[in-house]
Amino acid sequence: MQTERKKVLITGGSGFIGQHLVKKFMEHGQEVCVYDSQPPSISDKTIIGDIFDSKKLEAAVQECNVIIHLVGLADGSIAQREPIQSFRSNVGSLQNVLEACRVSGVKNLIFPSSAAVYGITEDLPIKETFPLKPTNIYSWHKYLCEKLVRAYHDNFGLNFVILRLFNVYGRGNKGVIGVFVEKAKKGETIESFGPYQYRDFIYAGDVVKALYKAAIYEKATNRVINIGSGEGTQIRDILDLVCEIFPQAKWVEKKADFVMYDSIADITLAKILLDFEPHSSRDFMKKVIAEEMV
Repeated sequence: MQTERKKVLITGGSGFIGQHLVKKFMEHGQEVCVYDSQPPSISDKTIIGDIFDSKKLEAAVQECNVIIHLVGLADGSIAQREPIQSFRSNVGSLQNVLEACRVSGVKNLIFPSSAAVYGITEDLPIKETFPLKPTNIYSWHKYLCEKLVRAYHDNFGLNFVILRLFNVYGRGNKGVIGVFVEKAKKGETIESFGPYQYRDFIYAGDVVKALYKAAIYEKATNRVINIGSGEGTQIRDILDLVCEIFPQAKWVEKKADFVMYDSIADITLAKILLDFEPHSSRDFMKKVIAEEMV
């Protein structure tokens, strides 16, 4: 059920996902404010500020009734090389937002987590009830973030929606597809470690829709929800698709020194709680890669 008109604050709202989310809220008559260190291209209101400026953040949070926290370091390889940067960007920034919510009395937070918290699982598709087994720095930090959100729920009555995002692709998202495209554009041979693994790729525009609905649908409150396509795509198929777009490109398989595994989301809850209907066809993915990522 859709609730009354919202006053939404989006931290990190100047990023690619954030700006499209701002547009989505404005199109539906919702009041939206961006809190970021950089100004967005569009918003009802913008507050230029550091996520670690507690007083400024608290003042911004106090004016809203829903917070969508998009600040964070999403690159797992950087997180592995720079654990302190990852902790500060992911865990530290969330702690500041949670505390601003507590001090200001704001009771609703939307937090994008990651499917990485599941780690390696043999059962597919992956349900929200599966045990969490983070394996690297990035996934452990996302795991800690989820625990922090739950701690503020249990102790201070904070309502939340946690969205576990699978492999996001589209303009503004690097990820594995972005890496393949960049190499293909440069005419470099794409090296693939584990091309026969299956992954669940979710379009960035569908993530925007999920975030929007998580904020306005009461039935999603205090739930953890997978956001994926619900379909598994073999990495090899992505490589072949990129080579169709760039005929001069080629890829080779390299021996991996890690455990191979497949990851596909069960999106039953997303469909029920968010009326979520993601894109999943190969033709659509090819169109996005050719038009948005080239």
